[in-house]
Order: sequence, then C-alpha cells, then structure tokens
Amino acid sequence: MIHHVGITVRDMTRSLEFYADLLRGTVDGPYERRGPRIDEVTGYPGIVVRQAFVTPPDGTAVVELLQYDGGSGVVIDPDNGHAGAAHVALTVADLDALLARLAARGVGALSAPITLSAPLAGYRAVYVLDPDRVRVELLEPPTAAPASA
Repeated sequence: MIHHVGITVRDMTRSLEFYADLLRGTVDGPYERRGPRIDEVTGYPGIVVRQAFVTPPDGTAVVELLQYDGGSGVVIDPDNGHAGAAHVALTVADLDALLARLAARGVGALSAPITLSAPLAGYRAVYVLDPDRVRVELLEPPTAAPASA
C-alpha cells in the first residue's frame, strides 16, 4: 500500500496552497527539519528541509511536500517523456467542476479531458501542472449505469 508521494518544491507556500485546494485536504505542517541526522539522510551538510503533508478527506495516500534550502540548485524537467519522471494521479468526483475551479486560479489543463480505454476503461483523464511543473493526472471514474427495473 502506498503511504505517501513526496514532491520536491521550490516554494512551500505556493505549492501547499495548490495541493490543499486541489485535494480539499487537511494540512499538517510545514515543519522545519535540520541537524546531523537530516544532513546524513539527505546527503547535504547544513541542509534545512521544510516539510508539509496534505491528506485528502478520504484519508488515503498523503502528498508530502519538501523544500530543500541549501540543497542542489538543479531543477529537473519533469516532462512525462523523460526517463525517471513521475506524476501524481488523483481520483476526482467531478472533473469538469475541478477544472473550472483550477482555471479560476490560473491553472489550465494541458489538453481537453479524454476517455480512457482498458485497463481504466471509461475513466476521464487530463493533466495539469503544479507550480513546479510536476504533472498531476486527474482521473474521474466512470459513472455507474442506472439499474434497470
């Protein structure tokens, strides 16, 4: 079972607002982590790690946000076509309503939603970009057909 997905961010405040709104989740943090054990686990002597968690209302997998102050200055290109890139996929109840809410905040979809085939047959899906250009896949499950009488 997946406990959490960790995403390294440049600006904790901006990213925390994005994910808290997207997930309609509860926020835990941010916390500031530093000291010898943090230096050791990260491999960056003198690092300061700002850490926060966003938990969706259903309490499933958590999104962990990490801002490394004093870490590498390298910014990766998280484009899906690059080996090693990852994305977060979130199930949403009403994709059109969420896209409208995100658009009002200036966040656009990378395309129009598509309907997927097997193994996710009937799901509607689209990507948006978080503040650091990490791709976030939004998945709306197919609606159940009404039971016949």
